[in-house]
Amino acid sequence: MNLKTYFKKSKWSGLISLGFGTIIAQSINILIQPIITRLITPEELGIYTFIISMATLIIPVAALKLEMLIVIEDNDETADLLTDVGIITVFFTTLIYTVFILVMLFIGNNSFEEIGIYSMLIPLIVLTNGLRFIFTSHNNREKKYSLMASISVLRELTKGIIQVISGIFGGGVGGQALGYGLSPVFGLRMQAKAYIYRFKKRDKIKISQILSFFKKNKNHIKYLVPAQFINSFSYSLITLSVISLFSATEAGYYAITINVLGIPLVLITNNVSKVYLQKLGEDYRKGNSVWDTFLSVIKVMGSLSIIGFSILAIIGPNLTKFVFGEGYIESGKYISILCLMFAFRFVASSIIGSYVIFNKQYIDTIFQTILVLSGIIIYFLSDLFNLNIYKYFELISIVYGIIYLLIIINIGYLCKRQNIRKINN
Repeated sequence: MNLKTYFKKSKWSGLISLGFGTIIAQSINILIQPIITRLITPEELGIYTFIISMATLIIPVAALKLEMLIVIEDNDETADLLTDVGIITVFFTTLIYTVFILVMLFIGNNSFEEIGIYSMLIPLIVLTNGLRFIFTSHNNREKKYSLMASISVLRELTKGIIQVISGIFGGGVGGQALGYGLSPVFGLRMQAKAYIYRFKKRDKIKISQILSFFKKNKNHIKYLVPAQFINSFSYSLITLSVISLFSATEAGYYAITINVLGIPLVLITNNVSKVYLQKLGEDYRKGNSVWDTFLSVIKVMGSLSIIGFSILAIIGPNLTKFVFGEGYIESGKYISILCLMFAFRFVASSIIGSYVIFNKQYIDTIFQTILVLSGIIIYFLSDLFNLNIYKYFELISIVYGIIYLLIIINIGYLCKRQNIRKINN
């Protein structure tokens, strides 16, 4: 049996396809960035980053996390009704967010006023990506992994083409944001094909059913939505702080910094975390040593982190100058400063799924809240003492690095304690 035939018959074939699709899609995004930075200014990139940050605050909660229930629902009809409710919720959330942005524009003296009419692209991005989340969950439920992989590649390629063409013709911020906002539309009908077919044949959802779904799943919404929002806010806070404390130009440099430092997380950490979660869960259920699994991952990821981020800290300025252009050497300086934080985050993100296995998700929420509060305190300290951007990033790198280190220690403690309990029993 050749390798191709083996993969087709393997029960993991769908997941393997999805994994390859994700890697290809992310690789397209990585390869497009050096082209984009030569077509738009750092200031335009900074404004675009602000727009995406404001959108990604809401996108994961646009459907109030109801898309998660679509995946695990046993009954197909109920899953379709959940999809109906999710779509309606996304439209309603987008409408509320649009009103919020309009109010902020009317009030003035804030970041929305500074980027002006481009602010109105944020709701478009929330709407299209909110719908993307719903139908991705629908495809996940139906195990259409190959379709999900193909659509992921198509959308990333479409986004890149729109953004590059826009950059060539001077589309600036608007073209970049439209690329992000319109790309989820491509392939959406293909993803929703089975749902649309059934939708035409079945009874339409009633308001009483919508209210019933919200009532039935109120605890799901009450606990998961705030936790997800805090998580999203903790990642967006630095971008929002940079554009508020300094300028859109610095935010543009920071966007490139995050792209570079985020590559190891996308290509390595995300995949390791899935394997770790599966292995830890299996060991936990079978009564094997979870501590051994934890240690093995820490040793490998710790070694990669020390070596990789040490090299990045040294070559950062020259790397960004070579890859992204002469004007982005500033991004390399930020990389050198923030490598400490990302080194710990690289390891912590690999094992964060431990909280799910031990049913300690609330601890993750606590740490995310601490990250947000720390970021807010650093923001006000930087504003109060008029710190330059290098000092700001030094504080962020040290404080966030310590918090990620505490997450690693805490998970290690939970794994060790779990082993002791099993021995005693």
